Amino acid sequence: MNRLEVLKLFMVEEKRTKSSLRQLSAVVWSQLKMMLAYKSWLIMDLLSTFASVVMYYFVGMQVDPTRLSQSGWGTSYLAFSLVGVATSNYLWACLTRLSHSIQHEIRGGTLETIAVTPINMFIFFIGLTARGYLVSLIYLVGVFTVGVYGLGAKLSFTPQSLFLFITLFVLMLVSNQALGLVAAGIIMVYKRGDPLVFILAAVNEFLAGVLYPLELLKRFPAVQLLSMLFPYTYALDGMRRVLILGASILDLKVLTDIVVLGVFSIMLVPLGLKTLAWGYNRIRREGTTSSY
Repeated sequence: MNRLEVLKLFMVEEKRTKSSLRQLSAVVWSQLKMMLAYKSWLIMDLLSTFASVVMYYFVGMQVDPTRLSQSGWGTSYLAFSLVGVATSNYLWACLTRLSHSIQHEIRGGTLETIAVTPINMFIFFIGLTARGYLVSLIYLVGVFTVGVYGLGAKLSFTPQSLFLFITLFVLMLVSNQALGLVAAGIIMVYKRGDPLVFILAAVNEFLAGVLYPLELLKRFPAVQLLSMLFPYTYALDGMRRVLILGASILDLKVLTDIVVLGVFSIMLVPLGLKTLAWGYNRIRREGTTSSY
């Protein structure tokens, strides 16, 4: 067998025998096992969740309830901050987790090995986000549990409010994960970009008003306009209206938030998928799947 015949053997595309669902579950399970392997880290993360909620409870004592009420968010700063703090971890998971995981795989030399297996690489990339999502879920449940049942924050958890919260939450994940796909595709090619992704997530979190009412930005029109360019701004506004004010689907502002998030998702998801595919195909073509 000559050299050309040997090369042709390696170039043959093997039939993918496993379903996408089984491949995804395998990647998710591997991420879950790695997460559970660090038990002390999990315990510390749970303790930090409790500490952060308590911190905002005491911060709320310094906030004038009248000024918060004038902004249209009731009189409880703890309830106001809980929604932002609980969901902000998912913002970071969406924007930074995939790019960070891919860089880790490249540095470890495992991305190239995985690339030659029959696994669907898109399924693999999506599965890499599982750990960030699982950690963020623990944080979200912990924050709401401690805040509502431990410190008495007033939030509406009726069937209608939960349905609307989940709807807004899912749209937030889809739109922001699409931005994360864009970041991951670019970082795969240029190998650097973590500082920019970090800045994007931090600016997004700040401009969305995680810890302060967006009404305060009216004194800074340029900054207020910039905040409207991020999907998390609309998601956080809608989730707060639903959980704090008990707004329904008939509320015009909640409906507007849902529509805007839907538009963001429709625009960003194709862009994210194309950028991720572009980045992966380019590093395969250039032979840089194991170089960093």
